[in-house]
Amino acid sequence: MVFWVYNIIATVGLFCAGPVIFLWFLIRGSIDTHFKERLGILPRGLMPSKGKRPRIWIHAVSVGEVKLANVIVRVLKSQKGVFSLVLSTTTSSGRETARKTMPTDAIVIYTPIDVWWCVKRSFQRASPDLFINLETEIWPNLLWACKKLNIPAFLINGRISVRSIGTYKRLRFLTEDVLSTYRLLSMISTSDAQRILAIGAEPDKVVVGGNAKYDLLIDEARPELSQKMAQIYKIDKKRPVFIAGSTRQGEEEIIIEAYLDLVKTYPEMILIIAPRHSKRCGNIESLLRSRSLNYCLRSSLENDTNRDLAPSVILVDKLGELFGLYSLGTVIFCGASLVPLGGQNILEAAVWGKPVMYGPSMEDFLEATELLDKVGAGFRVENRYDLVKTATWLLENPDESDRLGRLARDEIESYIGSTRKRIEDIFRFLP
Repeated sequence: MVFWVYNIIATVGLFCAGPVIFLWFLIRGSIDTHFKERLGILPRGLMPSKGKRPRIWIHAVSVGEVKLANVIVRVLKSQKGVFSLVLSTTTSSGRETARKTMPTDAIVIYTPIDVWWCVKRSFQRASPDLFINLETEIWPNLLWACKKLNIPAFLINGRISVRSIGTYKRLRFLTEDVLSTYRLLSMISTSDAQRILAIGAEPDKVVVGGNAKYDLLIDEARPELSQKMAQIYKIDKKRPVFIAGSTRQGEEEIIIEAYLDLVKTYPEMILIIAPRHSKRCGNIESLLRSRSLNYCLRSSLENDTNRDLAPSVILVDKLGELFGLYSLGTVIFCGASLVPLGGQNILEAAVWGKPVMYGPSMEDFLEATELLDKVGAGFRVENRYDLVKTATWLLENPDESDRLGRLARDEIESYIGSTRKRIEDIFRFLP
């Protein structure tokens, strides 16, 4: 009953959107091949025969999940050997990352629209032997297809945020039915396990498997990446660097005011602002100009051959560099936390051996917050004055700052290995 009601609504919604989609393609002059993939119409030759190899379908929403999928694929290859891989992603950035980083024989597709006939067509063409979903995007038809086609489905690195649990509870009539299709749900933390149980998961299928992204962080935090960032940004190691990463609207004003206070004491300080969405750079430029701050865009650094050292303020208008950029920070603030947006992954900075400042809104990353708080490497700030006070303490106590950073890195390392454990759990389902 739930299946039919959901798909009637989904199909009606797709057909209602049809005229808008048709008009868009009419303006473009052609039907996007990628849109055909979303309808389950896969290009000829894209899905070769798997032969005698087992085929694993991994669903990764966007860039972060694709990077995690790479870790899982490496573990699978080290333990299982030869298999055929299909990776689906929802976003264009995720698809691009997958094409650059996945094994050359991986089949990368867009996730089909969650309408039954689209999903069914994709599954029939792909013919997977096993389905792995990363994180916790609940697409009912993807999982119903696994059930109807008798394909074992697994959730790895599952999490349910505090902000989303209310919505899921109101849809329990749907989530309970969908979650029953999983053979195993490996959740990041006890809190995540409790929340997914609250929306209908079967207790005997739920385990606390830890965060597989710890494996990813340790794997990616390499000295050569840090060296590359130092060369691009032309950072003099003698100058203190204040990095504000993944900032959102309403946070840059606070960051800039805090920097203006700090630069009175530390005139050589560099401020690097990396907004979560680069399309907002124009607004941030206006803020910098209003405070009479000289700045440059990250995109101009490569062409500025006459500049030997970084300017005092750099606005990052290029995606994909923030993780490596954190390695250069003397003091670091992670955004989406001074405004009520749930925070960002503070462990991306901490894995470089850095203490981290963050605001009061960290609902989406409670486990990461608890980890840093445990070793004293996380610093909660409420406003500009807290930022200045905490940053000043870190700058005036470099040995203690380094010690806390090392403790943070060591704590993250103590959790690695969860990916391998979860892969071992699903081996018995492979042919």
